[in-house]
Amino acid sequence: MTSSRYTDRNVVNISSSGMDMYAGYLYAMDNDVASTTLPLVVSACGHYRMVTRNEFSTLRPYGRKDFQLLYVHGGEAVFYKRGEPHRLSAGSMVVFFPDEPQRYEYGAEDRTDVYWIHFSGTQASRLLEAAGFGTAGRGASGGVRELPCSGIMQVGQLPEYAQLFSQTINELQLQGFGFESIVQMNLRRLLLLIRRQRLGPGEESGRERSGKIQSAITYFHRYYPSDVNIDAYAHDHGMSVSWFIRSFREASGKSPLRYLIDIRIREAKLLLETTSYSIGEIADMVGYANPLYFSRLFRSHVGMSPSQYRNSMNRAMSGSAHVRDIAGRSSWGHRIGPDASVR
Repeated sequence: MTSSRYTDRNVVNISSSGMDMYAGYLYAMDNDVASTTLPLVVSACGHYRMVTRNEFSTLRPYGRKDFQLLYVHGGEAVFYKRGEPHRLSAGSMVVFFPDEPQRYEYGAEDRTDVYWIHFSGTQASRLLEAAGFGTAGRGASGGVRELPCSGIMQVGQLPEYAQLFSQTINELQLQGFGFESIVQMNLRRLLLLIRRQRLGPGEESGRERSGKIQSAITYFHRYYPSDVNIDAYAHDHGMSVSWFIRSFREASGKSPLRYLIDIRIREAKLLLETTSYSIGEIADMVGYANPLYFSRLFRSHVGMSPSQYRNSMNRAMSGSAHVRDIAGRSSWGHRIGPDASVR
């Protein structure tokens, strides 16, 4: 059985059987509404999987007011762009821009398995462009023109993609506390993962990589007294741990952890030289809650314990002061000693 939904803009053929379908909506139904004031709004998300239905097709000659992103999770599907069909396999994503004509076809023989999401907002275009899908604007005749790509991209088959879509569907269905923020974060994470897959460690621009490493260095110098976690820092800033460690070492000659330790040891040495704080107090001031661990770490990097280092520096400073005092008195006596006035 096939049902059709008609509006003044779209014709959508929907099969009521032969497909595994489920979706969640922000509103009571799939309203074609686009936000022009909020940064990002996710209005709907769903999953279609062909089972016994031979064919499923969607035709929206005038498109929609919002953005639609579709992810081919399994099998194949046919999507039309500028009137041209594109048969896409698992691991592909397609974006339809606002007012862009939409047409796509699924088949049982193709074992089509597709996730989709509708969204809008003032940041939507920028997020899509950063992910690599290009931008869309109106041409001189009022029609939609896409720049600089067609909105089709191979993004790979990461398990996280399906997980984010499924979580978004569940949040929209249940609409628990804070669900709108959660679905927005899911979409942002999805687009960041796509961007990471597109760039790859070897393709990211030198300027962008340098900026990330410089930001990390600045962060380490500022927050070294706190509990800095290298893995958490990489994840929080959209980097894989392995890429971050490798890139940091290439840029600085040290791993992030070694760089952080060197900052702490250097600051500890300065405090040992210039203050009377206890070893435990200094350990806490440079980011180590356990004084014994700090002492072992200090010894392994400096070759002596913090107490030995402080004593050696005190002796060295005392010796230098004594030498300066003798030299000063000798020089003074030679210049204007009592015998000088007699001569």
